Amino acid sequence: MAKRPSIDRWETAWRKHCAGAITTYELPASFAQKQSSSIDDLKKEIQALSQSIKAMQKDLQDIKAMLQSRAPAAPPENVVLDLGNGPSQGNRAARLTLIEFSDYQ
Repeated sequence: MAKRPSIDRWETAWRKHCAGAITTYELPASFAQKQSSSIDDLKKEIQALSQSIKAMQKDLQDIKAMLQSRAPAAPPENVVLDLGNGPSQGNRAARLTLIEFSDYQ
């Protein structure tokens, strides 16, 4: 006895449905394993970053301590130099004079 065409279509549809259901149940197991390893990797990375941050904070505290222990810089003072008839450019009566000291060897 031959099958009717509508039954063939129903069986084909049912098999596709069942195949999809099997795949759906298999995916979460593999996905959970990948997710678990991803979470473990992320936890390790977060721990490494946390340790790096702690090391940087310690370095900053050390730098602050060194800067605070230094003697304060002397306050700036006005200096008057007699340039005499030395070589110069510009107005000799300028309010600001830049002097360059260099060693030509």
